[in-house]
Amino acid sequence: MKLFPAIVTLHLLGGVGLLVLLAVQAERYRQAAGAPVEPVGSGLRALLWAAALMVGLQIALGGWVSTNYAVLVCNTFPMCQGSWWPEMDFAQGFELWRPLGTSADGSPLAFHALTAIHYTHRLFAYAVFVVLGLLAWRLHQRGRLARQRRWIVGLAALQLVTGLSNVILDWPLLAAVLHTGGAAALMTVLAWALCASRRAAVPVTAETRAAREVAA
Repeated sequence: MKLFPAIVTLHLLGGVGLLVLLAVQAERYRQAAGAPVEPVGSGLRALLWAAALMVGLQIALGGWVSTNYAVLVCNTFPMCQGSWWPEMDFAQGFELWRPLGTSADGSPLAFHALTAIHYTHRLFAYAVFVVLGLLAWRLHQRGRLARQRRWIVGLAALQLVTGLSNVILDWPLLAAVLHTGGAAALMTVLAWALCASRRAAVPVTAETRAAREVAA
């Protein structure tokens, strides 16, 4: 299908999904052999899930950038094409089922559509880094999942460096491969953290127990 963008992106997501499943299986084997599962609060557990879902979406956006060859439409940072909000065509850029380089009706894909693809990935990256930073800080504060926390910080830094290198250094092959591999590794570590932890039981106080008995 001549590198149909949706097919190539799904191929990437399928590969990352298989890697995540292998990580989950490895952690389950570890727990079956007696490894402990760390209890975390409900808020921290929700933050772990939010980070995992956001990184998964960011990988999909990054795949869409790569498969549409939209990496170099913004070759400066932090602005794109000399603007904080360049002209963009989101409707055409995120028309999912179409051949490479054209819209569904066969007309050439507009440059503004490629700009929308690239800049969406960049803007969402800011939100992802904020959530990952908050997650790492909360894990450190609670003294939980120390190994996973270190990996999250290191891989987030790798993603920042390689992502900027792709833009500033005109998409060098090494940076592109490291950026993709780092994203897959980050998703795997987040799945590992979710699998290696569980929601901590909320302690029941005497007052809560009495209230439940009255209600019953």
